[in-house]
Amino acid sequence: MSDVKGARSYSSAVRDEQAARTRVRIVQAADELFRERGYARATMKDIAERAGVARDTVHAVFGNKAALIPAIVDLRLVPDESVVNVAESPEGQAVKNETDPGLQVAMFADFITRLNVELRPVFAVMRSAASSEPAVAETLKMLETNRMRNMRLYASWFAARGPLRTSEEAAAETIFTIVSPDVGRLLCEELGWSRKKHAAWVADMLKRALLPD
Repeated sequence: MSDVKGARSYSSAVRDEQAARTRVRIVQAADELFRERGYARATMKDIAERAGVARDTVHAVFGNKAALIPAIVDLRLVPDESVVNVAESPEGQAVKNETDPGLQVAMFADFITRLNVELRPVFAVMRSAASSEPAVAETLKMLETNRMRNMRLYASWFAARGPLRTSEEAAAETIFTIVSPDVGRLLCEELGWSRKKHAAWVADMLKRALLPD
């Protein structure tokens, strides 16, 4: 009897692993096609063909096209499925645990601008589609809400190292604005800044805005 149970457990684990790999292929295909063709022109059929699965499989896993966008964000930011929030990643926790306020802000700037590089293409897709696709507009609103929630968390990390120049909520709003993917696009894609220059600017702006003299 125990052998039967073991076989069933193994079979279930294999199926789960196969389903996870299929999900990743679908998300990667959607990410590629949204950037290549735009959200509106990339169909579920196109995504299925790029992923090498049936169209019904894409519908079964995600339901609709808009549901693929949060999955793309998750895959880009947190490829390790054991990590629920990017703030819980080793890099994020290193920022949280840094005791020197100035160094903490500099580490955060480096951390967040790396994430910004991953987020900008997804936000560009959403911005272009949101005006004509209500589901995308709703998804964008949800992601911005989640981003603000993380900014409040980061503000609390800074406040834990000493008094800030402003309230935690105002600090979170400042961080939310300065590290926006839209600001990153303007600086890096329009003005041609490097990622390192972007990080140095973020660190400087946050130190001026948040840390006492």
